[in-house]
Amino acid sequence: MSARGPDPKVSDEALLDSIRSVDQPFATVTTVAQRVSLSRERVRQRLNRLSEGEQLNREQISGSVVLYWVEESLSPDK
Repeated sequence: MSARGPDPKVSDEALLDSIRSVDQPFATVTTVAQRVSLSRERVRQRLNRLSEGEQLNREQISGSVVLYWVEESLSPDK
């Protein structure tokens, strides 16, 4: 039986870094999943958990399309 909670092989910071590294100021679950080698469902769960805190922003734009971004990635200094 697998343990609940974050996958110890992929840190929260690795998830946030994968969002920071995309060419757009936002990322989707699919984009992050491809970069960190986790399933889309696992990434969705983890990103939603991070968005409940102040580490990550989230906006559902239509149906199942959700955008995630790190506020600092919108800074003109980046």
